[in-house]
Amino acid sequence: MVVSIKRKDNETPSSFLFRATKRIQKSGVLFETRKKRFHAKTASKAKRKVKAIHRLTIEGHMKKFLKLGYSQEESINMARRILKGITRE
Repeated sequence: MVVSIKRKDNETPSSFLFRATKRIQKSGVLFETRKKRFHAKTASKAKRKVKAIHRLTIEGHMKKFLKLGYSQEESINMARRILKGITRE
């Protein structure tokens, strides 16, 4: 939707700007573009599955480290390191 606004004869720039912004707001163009700005496409089924498996493995390692007496932050960091291959189990 395109909004076209022409300046009237003897119209000050400030009043033209005021009228233009009101017309743009009423048209809903800004609202729609701001709504679509951060829209992310839904991930494919395979990607969601891989993400879920990754999350479950991290949770499993975290639970193991929490039982060993590590703090929650330490257990999260150690679980991530194991998955990256930095340290061994």
